[in-house]
Amino acid sequence: MAKNPAFKALHEYYTTRPDNPLKKMQSLIALCNKLIRILFGILKKGHAFCEDKMLADIPRFASEPVAA
Repeated sequence: MAKNPAFKALHEYYTTRPDNPLKKMQSLIALCNKLIRILFGILKKGHAFCEDKMLADIPRFASEPVAA
């Protein structure tokens, strides 16, 4: 989360969303689970990591590109 702007933005969204905001540790655990699923996809299926695809399921990030 400290080095990747996409994970930082996702953490901020999880902790400040209007419906069911998560506490900091809950958000970090959710991001760890997401990272495990991403690593599985990279290693097992050979997919490339794409920040835009990861953030596409969140409405406020769906139309905006992530600033690097």
